[in-house]
Amino acid sequence: MEYEVSVDRQGRMVIPAPIRRLLGLGSGGRLLLRVRDGKIELIPVDRGLEERVGRWKEMVLTTRSEPFSEEVGEEWKWVDKEYAERKLGLR
Repeated sequence: MEYEVSVDRQGRMVIPAPIRRLLGLGSGGRLLLRVRDGKIELIPVDRGLEERVGRWKEMVLTTRSEPFSEEVGEEWKWVDKEYAERKLGLR
């Protein structure tokens, strides 16, 4: 997809509608402008992502957790102790 656009006296340009739709840019949308190797890159900024990360961060910071330790009974072990000893040649 390629379009030629003009720049007005105040440095503004219009991003063609098909490109805005493709990138999900609406009114108030944000772009990161970067100059690299004599070229201008316009990169959409996903504000929704920033909001979601902010909500996740708030949830993590307000979650209370405490370390715990408990004795695990014989029935919770992956391998029976006698079986493991036989396999290791200890019995």
